Amino acid sequence: MNMNRMTALTLRIGMTLGIAIMIIGLVLDAMSMGQDVLFAGVLILIASPFLGIIVTTVALISSGDRKWSLVAIILIAIISIGVILSW
Repeated sequence: MNMNRMTALTLRIGMTLGIAIMIIGLVLDAMSMGQDVLFAGVLILIASPFLGIIVTTVALISSGDRKWSLVAIILIAIISIGVILSW
């Protein structure tokens, strides 16, 4: 499977899973018990692009593309630092 398809599949699975969990959370929230499930769905939707970048980075490294691998690693580092500092 090529890099673009792997990245697209990762993003598609993350979006589908996050939306499905949010729908379950909305149904549970109507019964006053779905806040944590809603939060989990939002967290999955937020994490999906980051996972897409990780998948792309692995594909770039395995294909031997040093320039774009370095760019992707720097992007992962910047996002990780931002998440840590905002915690």
